[in-house]
Amino acid sequence: MKGRRLWRHFDYVLLGAAVVLTIFGVVMIQSANRGSLDTQLQDEWGRQAILGVVGVGLVFLLAAFPRDYHWLADLWPLAFVAASVLLVLALIFGSSGVGQVSGWLYLGPLGLQPSYIAMNLLTISVAAILGQARRKRTASQSLLAGARKSGLSDVAAERPGVRGFLFSGLLTLALAALVFLEPDMATAAVLVAMWAAMLLESNVPARYLAITVIVALVAIYPLWGLMDQYPYMRERVLGFLSPAPGSSAAYQVSQALIAVGSGGFWGKGLGQGTQSQLRYLPVRHTDFIFSVLAEELGFAGVMLLFALYLVLFLRLIRIILIAPDLFGKLLVTGVLAMILFQMAVNVGMNLGMLPVAGLPLPFISYGPNALLTTMIGIGIAENVAMRHRRLEF
Repeated sequence: MKGRRLWRHFDYVLLGAAVVLTIFGVVMIQSANRGSLDTQLQDEWGRQAILGVVGVGLVFLLAAFPRDYHWLADLWPLAFVAASVLLVLALIFGSSGVGQVSGWLYLGPLGLQPSYIAMNLLTISVAAILGQARRKRTASQSLLAGARKSGLSDVAAERPGVRGFLFSGLLTLALAALVFLEPDMATAAVLVAMWAAMLLESNVPARYLAITVIVALVAIYPLWGLMDQYPYMRERVLGFLSPAPGSSAAYQVSQALIAVGSGGFWGKGLGQGTQSQLRYLPVRHTDFIFSVLAEELGFAGVMLLFALYLVLFLRLIRIILIAPDLFGKLLVTGVLAMILFQMAVNVGMNLGMLPVAGLPLPFISYGPNALLTTMIGIGIAENVAMRHRRLEF
């Protein structure tokens, strides 16, 4: 009986948006690779579809887990250690999978990208630290009961202190540094953005946020110096600030803008895009799949994509609002930030508004690790939604 009551709170709209976006992505991957001479590329849409089904299964598995999401708080040290070990192994034994990033571990035909696994593991770790999670729920319940008597909100009672702020920041910096050394600056930025979003949601004092901004600004100079070891990073940044004719970054953005601009309102039709089918557009099934979509489905297709993302984001925000405690809110905030940041950067670089970065368009770009990571995040959010207080949105 209790299980039936829980399933009444399962967010089918959220899952539906994720499924439709995944199907949308499978269609676009098939279209983008239709003119390819590489049979492996032509088959990638099928692999993405299978992984989409596996991802939906993971959503239901995580949502239906016998224990509620608080059990994750007890495992946060293990989560952080696992993420660190996987990233160190990727640095030592990793090989190149895509572009110049060597953070891939291969188990036979299976390619594992620890930097994506680290996203969900970091979310759990930071949420537990900032949410001041207790191993025994009774301690947390006593804290909240005392807060209500004194007129404070639940979130104010669980507001993290300076130790939680500094500790969570150091953990994030450690994982981001390991990812940066792969070298993968874009994914490292995702980890930092997730931490920043959870920091804001945790309602930390304004002075902590000010310190974070100051440290980030001061870190720009030494970070730029570190990029000397990875010329392609500097090339992408400089290619955005001052495009040099003939550079690879300028070529990629130029072809993407041609594709986006030539789509018109209704687009040229699936499989009919000039830039994609004639292979002018680079990595068209991953980084630049948004340009393929804009060329083949036009403004109407882009608006449909944004509408689906809007539904997904609103449902995640709803879960954040109804989550019964700070730990639950932070878990879902991390998932929301992970998807939103990657989407914004991918679309921005396709439109020439941001430097070229190797981040996928969530649910749409081909990428087994990215898709499963995102689906696991959706599953965690569903677990929080199913165990919220009876509050309507």
